[in-house]
Parts: sequence; C-alpha cells; structure tokens
Amino acid sequence: MTEPTSQELVEQFAAGDGDAADAIFDRYVERLVALARTRIGGKLRRRLDPEDVVQSAYRSFFLHARKGEYWVEHTGGLWRLLARVTLNKLYGQIEKQTAAKRSIHQEAANATHLAEIATRDPSIAEMVAATEQLTRIMRGLTEDERGVLTLTLQGQGPAEIAAGMGKSERTVRRWLAEARKQFERQLLASAERRQATAAVAMPTPAAPLRFGDFVFEQLLGAGGMGKVYRATDQRSGRKVAIKSLHKTRQDDARTVTQFVQEAQILTQLRHPNLVGVEGLGRFPAGGYFMVMELIEGTDLQSVLESGPLTVSEAIAIVSAISRGVEHAHQHGIIHCDLKPANVLMGNEGRIAVADFGFACILSHGVTASAHPVGGTMGYVAPEVLAMQDPATPAADVFALGALLWTLVDGKVPSGREEVCASSEDLQSIVAICRRCLDERPASRFATMGEMRAALDALQDEWRVG
Repeated sequence: MTEPTSQELVEQFAAGDGDAADAIFDRYVERLVALARTRIGGKLRRRLDPEDVVQSAYRSFFLHARKGEYWVEHTGGLWRLLARVTLNKLYGQIEKQTAAKRSIHQEAANATHLAEIATRDPSIAEMVAATEQLTRIMRGLTEDERGVLTLTLQGQGPAEIAAGMGKSERTVRRWLAEARKQFERQLLASAERRQATAAVAMPTPAAPLRFGDFVFEQLLGAGGMGKVYRATDQRSGRKVAIKSLHKTRQDDARTVTQFVQEAQILTQLRHPNLVGVEGLGRFPAGGYFMVMELIEGTDLQSVLESGPLTVSEAIAIVSAISRGVEHAHQHGIIHCDLKPANVLMGNEGRIAVADFGFACILSHGVTASAHPVGGTMGYVAPEVLAMQDPATPAADVFALGALLWTLVDGKVPSGREEVCASSEDLQSIVAICRRCLDERPASRFATMGEMRAALDALQDEWRVG
C-alpha cells in the first residue's frame, strides 16, 4: 500500500485523523532531533534538550495544522515546514538562555553566530542552503575529520570520540578544530553578506497599479510565502494572475525586498519563455501585490509526479527554458533558483520560467538589494553556496543540468557522480548533465546557448538515426 503524501497527512490530521498525527510524528521526529542537536553548542547542551525542543515544535505545528493553516505543496515540503518550526523554537530558547545564563564574554566562539541567527526568522531556502554548505564542507574534509565532526554533531564529546576511535583526545580536538574552522568560514561569510545587505538603505519602490482596477476571482495556489489569484483587469477585461505575500510576511523586510526585486526584474524582461509581469501595486492596508500574465496549465513539478519524462521530451523543455534564461542573462540577470516548480507548462504547449525572487543582478537599471543566498537542494551551484563570488551564468547552467537529469531520472542529483545511466537512452545525455554539474564553473557550458546547441545536436542525431 502506498504511503500517504505529506499533503494528504496534513489534510487527514486537520480532518481529525489521529493516526495521521502519529504518522507525521514518526516520519520526522528522529531527523528533527538530529537537526536541533547540530544547532546546539557544546555548553548549551547542558541546558537545552533537543528532544524537548522538537516536542514543543510538534505541539505548535499540530495546533496550527488543526486549524487548516498549513498547506504543503510538494514532496519535501512538510519536512521543511517542520524543520523551520523546530529551528524557530530552538533559536527562541537559545536567545533566552544566552541572555539569562551568560555574559557577553562567555562562549565567544559560538555567541556571535547564535546571536545573529536568533534575531531573525530563517527562510526555508536558507535552511536548505545551510544543509548544502555542511555537505560540501564534509566532502572537503579528511576521513578522520569527517568522522569526528559527524560524531560531534550526534552529541558525543572529544573524550568519548577519542576512546571510540582509538586516538588521543588531543588528536581528536585538532581534527575537530579544523572541521569547525571550515564551517565557521562559511557562516561568517553568510553573516557578513547579510549585514552588508542590511546596511544599504532601500528606497520605497514605485507601485503604480491600483488595487481597485482588479477583481479577484479565484485562489489558484498558496505556499509558504504567499498566494496567487486569478483576477480580471477591469481596464482591459484581460485575465491576469495576482501574486501577493501572506499577511504575516508583509512586515518582513527581507521577504518584501525579494518580492519587490522579482517584480522589478520581470517588468524589464519580455520573452515567450518567461512569465510576463506588468508591475507592482499596493493593497489598501499597504502590502504589495504583483500583476502577472495568466498562464493556464500546471508547473513542471506537478508533471513530474506522474513519473520521469522521455529524453526527447526533457530536451525540448530544457531547450525552451534555456531560451528564456538566456534572455535574462543578456540583461545581466541570473535566475539562481531554477527548478521544476518554477517552470510553468501552459495548456497550449508554452513553457515559461517564473519566480525570480532569488535572482542576482549583474547589470545596472534594476533597483534591488544584494541578492540573498537561496534556492533548492540539488539545484544550487556550489560556488553560490560557498559565496566565494557573485553568481554568474554558470550557476544557472548548473541548475539546468540538474533539472534536465531530474526530468529523465525522477530524482534530483546531489552531485555529478550521481549522474549515471541505467538505460541506453539516458546514456545519451550523461555527458551533457555531468558537464553542467561540474563543481568548477569554467568547466561547464559557457552559456545557455552553448548548452542548447549540444542538446539540439543530440536531437538531430536521433532524427537522422
């Protein structure tokens, strides 16, 4: 019997099914406890119990889920939601403990980072990015360093680890210090980037569209950030899509900045393979809304739920995506969040890329803040996660290679080593996907056009064959 999806479990619980609550708890409790444990410093472990934090998070989740306040759109969404609730609870406890139990000079190594993360609400994308960062760091460590860090994250102390590994405690501490040093470099870079962004004063963006000109007709979809409605523009009679942030997000400066940036970017781009945006407006209460063209159909993530596509179908879709993204690149804009859920499939065959909320702007002409680190596990290029340099077109080439393999294999690759053919058809695109997923940006296709040319040549070979 097929296990219920995350959304089905949430719906069953909201309808009063107690077994659904047990299933949600059992499915994620161990991972959540492990997540909480990795965020608690050595001295704080004596005062904070990760299991208590997770229990508190579940109580909060079930309270709101019973009221139907949560909507899980796709696979992995429930885990990310629960992880976010857990981290919110944990950071609140950390803030209380650090304020009440120690001076500013104690636990100096951990205090700067803990204080920084405890003062804001982390986004799901940032949590995913942090997981990716840890994965990359682990791959760069020696086997011994990796083992020590893993055992530390599981809650073991240096003496216990040394005894288990048959090494001296001094050696264990040296390995652990090197592992922590690499991880802290990543966290400090992230904090410095956010501080630099926060220091830039953002002018109030223009939002000329009038709320009264639009008649809201139907809710088309909702997610963690906001909702999308079908509406009629009374000035022209056209059907449009209106995207708005949840009310709870309207006062979040970081989220609003991303939302405004997306609208500013897309109003400057006009291409058949990009979702058209007319501009910004404001609700009577002050929150922003975005008016977009309405594309009747579905998204690529929903298509994937029926199973992988053929190589030929996948190439046709990826080629269309590459045209739209190439147009953005020509205007100095890197998408930075290419994934199936951000590709719309029109009923008449049109393919359009949406959601430029994490885009990086390389050219002048668009007023926006420095781009935040975001994206989805498996699709974010390693150099973007490492924040070594601003994103380049190579970051989107990486994401599109991951997307192409996901379409034909059904699973998101965690790296180029996972791209290996299980059939002769898949073998034909292995080289293309592996080149896209190379950790070295210079070794990938130089442009979207170059990648598309390789795909077109492959299609031509099949036609001739």
